[in-house]
Amino acid sequence: MACDVDTGAVFKHPVHCFGCEQAFYFTLRKIAEAKKLTCPLCGSDINLTDEAYGFVVTSVKETIALIDQSSVAGSAVN
Repeated sequence: MACDVDTGAVFKHPVHCFGCEQAFYFTLRKIAEAKKLTCPLCGSDINLTDEAYGFVVTSVKETIALIDQSSVAGSAVN
């Protein structure tokens, strides 16, 4: 029997850290729900409310909305 998987908690997107100038992958849900992330390399705060991350956060939130719609539609079919 297959179990439901939250693709938003599995799929990842890169987020640039301006502290160490590296990009790191975080789950879509983490990006959409958090205001800050912590860089795994240098420990700097990645402030997702900063204008520099606006496009990434908006894009990820739109993707999450599509994932959630698909999950609801898929549940209605089963």
